[in-house]
Amino acid sequence: MKKAVGLILMAIAALCFTSCSKSLKDVKITSYDVTSVTPLGLSAFDATIDVGVDNPSVQFTLSRINATVKMDGTPCLYLNADDVTVAPRSEKVYTLILHGTLDKNFNPFSLLTLLKSPDLEPVTIDVSYHGALKGGLGKDFEYTDIQLKDLTGRI
Repeated sequence: MKKAVGLILMAIAALCFTSCSKSLKDVKITSYDVTSVTPLGLSAFDATIDVGVDNPSVQFTLSRINATVKMDGTPCLYLNADDVTVAPRSEKVYTLILHGTLDKNFNPFSLLTLLKSPDLEPVTIDVSYHGALKGGLGKDFEYTDIQLKDLTGRI
């Protein structure tokens, strides 16, 4: 189960970090590791991910990071992450803290289908966040119905 959750969390991190590359330069995810997943009752968890980022450009900050994971179009998991600032012209590992909550109408045992089948076709992600440069100039980003299988190639 930790592997399936880790895959979802890493895909979201990859989307957030690499989608800024169109306006910056070639920001790349160089490594990732889900260091902990801590259950908070039956329907919530906190997760810590170490993400290696190669940033050949200027400093930027990602804030208001939110994601909704859907299976077959039905929301199953809501995520938000703490803000992260990426240093300029550096290759560093950043710790990303995520907070997750299962949708109250979602059966958590449905997530077990991810363990049985490597087919990620039914899983999509909606992601929104605010990206800002060091001077404060920023933009809101929003992506909807991104196939998880398409994001895994970016990691």
